[in-house]
Amino acid sequence: MLENRSFDHLVGYMKKVNPQIEGPTPQACFNYRDPNAPTPPPVPVSANADPVMPFDPNHEFCDVQTQLYGPDPTQRCTDPLGRCCSNPARNPAPMSGFVANGIIASTKQAGKDYGEKVMACFDCGQVPYLNSLAQEFALFNFWYSALPGPTWPNRFFVHAGTSGGLTDSPGTEAIVLGFSFRAETIYHALAAAGKEWRIYHDGLPQTAGIESLRLSYVDPFTRNFREMKHFAHDVKAGILPEYTFIEPRYDTGNNYANGNSMHPVNGISEGDCLVRDIYEALRASMSYWPNTMLIITFDEHGGFYDHVPPPEVVPTGDDQTYSNPNHIFGFDLYGVRVPAIVVSAYTQKGTVIGQDAGDPATRFDHTSILATVEKRFGLAPLTNRDRAANTLEAAINLEQARQDAPATLQSPTQG
Repeated sequence: MLENRSFDHLVGYMKKVNPQIEGPTPQACFNYRDPNAPTPPPVPVSANADPVMPFDPNHEFCDVQTQLYGPDPTQRCTDPLGRCCSNPARNPAPMSGFVANGIIASTKQAGKDYGEKVMACFDCGQVPYLNSLAQEFALFNFWYSALPGPTWPNRFFVHAGTSGGLTDSPGTEAIVLGFSFRAETIYHALAAAGKEWRIYHDGLPQTAGIESLRLSYVDPFTRNFREMKHFAHDVKAGILPEYTFIEPRYDTGNNYANGNSMHPVNGISEGDCLVRDIYEALRASMSYWPNTMLIITFDEHGGFYDHVPPPEVVPTGDDQTYSNPNHIFGFDLYGVRVPAIVVSAYTQKGTVIGQDAGDPATRFDHTSILATVEKRFGLAPLTNRDRAANTLEAAINLEQARQDAPATLQSPTQG
């Protein structure tokens, strides 16, 4: 699970090489700088996004409300209670406030208006290894982040099927105390069923913020947490567990500068190389390649534009321990669409899953990973969200293993 990129922004322009991909068009996909007073010209999507952004687009819960519905028409976004200063929610969301929010963020962070850069998309081949996997295996058109908010609550959904009501980035004190969830995590469910799991990480993993995983993380003899530098060796040695989760290097203490998570201010190429290295290690393994599903996705959209409004979704049905009283959220709406690719020996080249955004059977989110693991190993759901989530079997669409899957990744076809 990588960081902070929307579907349109990262893979939408691959529509040029495969028209089944639900990417944007400049004629139909645009924002106005002020959607409450739309003065031409509009700001359309464009190609050749910056590999390293000059600012970090905002993506807290209230920022995403502004991006979805547009800013407060009074322009007085100084609510002392921290309530969201956006237009009232009206679904389907018009997706009209990305540039307006980007202007605020860039002016505050960089002292310059870079707001229009949130509409820029990567062209085919700009992210070569991820683009190659999207062409070689299965790309999901309608995979949404779990809620319209930032990294921490979205990542909790892939581990626990819930964020316990959390909608915002937690403060240092909350992280130090740690988070806990009523049904624990997928790792606890696997262990109770006699299955092994492991989290590979490079630096401090976000999962160490889950109180019940922390003891395992700090145990010097742990088998469950392992540094990413050992991953390729462990693949060759045949010692991967039944379920493996990989956390990238965030480098948050250095403003993401040396990270490989694809965070907007650490650049795109380092994360792309991480994707390549993981794939090539698995592809070279005679034991793992025929039996392993590799899922590549992103925690949330990072403030970048996407043209598909998030649809409604089943609420988690669990407790709201960490909810913000200033903006109670029912967890009944997905977050913004993010890229997701499934790689396996049984995935037909060029698979694109989902052609109708209105079809609930084509909708996926981070709990689709949980639902798939639960079905594979006979585990009970953790919350109502993963109980209702679609599994990833649609990506397993060949009866015989492919013999033509590339051993190494090259730059894909250009549009």
